[in-house]
Amino acid sequence: MAKEIRIHNNLSRKKEVFQSITPGEVKYYSCGPTTYDFLHIGNARALVVGDLFHRVLRSFGYRVNFVRNYTDVDDKIIERAKEQKRDPIEHSALFVKECETDMNSLGMMPATHTPKVSETMPEIIKMIEDIIRNKKAYVVDGEVFFDVPSFADYGKLSKKDLDSLQHGIRVDVDTRKKNPADFVLWKPAKTGEPSWDSPWGKGRPGWHIECSAMAKKFLGNTLDLHHGGVDLMFPHHENEIAQSEAANNCSFCHHWAHNEFLNFGTEKMSKSLGNVVKIRDFVNKYGGQVLRHILLTVHYRARLEWTDEVVQRGIDEVRRIHEFALEVNTFKASGNGTDPEIENCISRMEEELSNDFNSAGALGQFFVFLRYVKTKRDQLSHESLATVHRTIKFVQESMGLINASPENVLSSLSRLDHDSAAAGVDGVWIENLIEERKTAKAQKNWKLADEIRKELNAQNIVLKDNPDGSTSWKIG
Repeated sequence: MAKEIRIHNNLSRKKEVFQSITPGEVKYYSCGPTTYDFLHIGNARALVVGDLFHRVLRSFGYRVNFVRNYTDVDDKIIERAKEQKRDPIEHSALFVKECETDMNSLGMMPATHTPKVSETMPEIIKMIEDIIRNKKAYVVDGEVFFDVPSFADYGKLSKKDLDSLQHGIRVDVDTRKKNPADFVLWKPAKTGEPSWDSPWGKGRPGWHIECSAMAKKFLGNTLDLHHGGVDLMFPHHENEIAQSEAANNCSFCHHWAHNEFLNFGTEKMSKSLGNVVKIRDFVNKYGGQVLRHILLTVHYRARLEWTDEVVQRGIDEVRRIHEFALEVNTFKASGNGTDPEIENCISRMEEELSNDFNSAGALGQFFVFLRYVKTKRDQLSHESLATVHRTIKFVQESMGLINASPENVLSSLSRLDHDSAAAGVDGVWIENLIEERKTAKAQKNWKLADEIRKELNAQNIVLKDNPDGSTSWKIG
């Protein structure tokens, strides 16, 4: 039986016990990227949080049907493709591949389905037809608008009142609309833009209907869980609810979860503000494991303030965790019995994760565990040592915070240390001395090996002998 989990449901604005339609199974949708450019670390937060939900649910025993889409038909894509003199669909396909590269670098588990808008056109058109048939949309000159006032529950997610929305509109309103708040389901084709045949003429879908159709195609009429960034709650998710329920005549989704922004100082990260750090650039410098770690050290509903100190702490913690993951392979069982402090760590982490996916709390429990195990390393029984390895595996599977290849992570961080010190340190000299020390140790010349270490220490170079026989170094 799957473990109980409590989720802050933005539909009710309360933390609730998660109950899926079919016990033990979860139909889960997370809004994926619009593939017009390289992703930035603000996008990474939504992706990693979506992956966290997927991992935790699976770790708790749920069978998860997880859909994360690619929006490959969009105004931004068309504009960028024009700049690059590319076909919009080809341009988007290029950046789908770039997105996949970035996701892999962040250690994300594959979704069950990753649909694209361009491959879901029959379902989109069918859903619009159903909405029109149910008298919740209307056609004007080949353009289809959703009739917002006809949907009585509009605003139930965002808690926005329709009257205040209409009063707050400050831009010129399309006079063809019946109501200022009405939004587009289908728009007529324009020269040079991708288009598809439809009952209303050639054209392409509006943004909101795309996710509704992709969700229905793979998950059915009603979802258990829907996730996205907090900026999508209105209008995107509000419009998804309206469209889906107008088409299907039933509830669209029972639980809604939204991650908060990633901020530089007091400003949200965005391309328009020019304060963007691309995932690719960060990963090339620091590694994907560091970025994933930083993003999960704060609860997903709290704003993450991005600073140099946050990055450095992430680097230090990733190094510490992965050194421990390697070090435990050298531990020898010498004690007897079990140790409650070790045995109970997984249950304590599960309690944190069951409390609205609290990755920060679970990570804190793991660090307490890590410190304790290191103090008891010479007293561990076979049972306790097996639990240590099982705990490491749980952290790896439930949160992705331990890489399957700790050596690769530590090697990447070692190169980072080298790069940081490049201006004042002769890396070739250090590596040569390390090699001399390795030879001295092989010849059991311990005195020479110790002298080499002291010579490096005098230059503020700290050596670490790794369990696999290699030696890494960093500035002290």
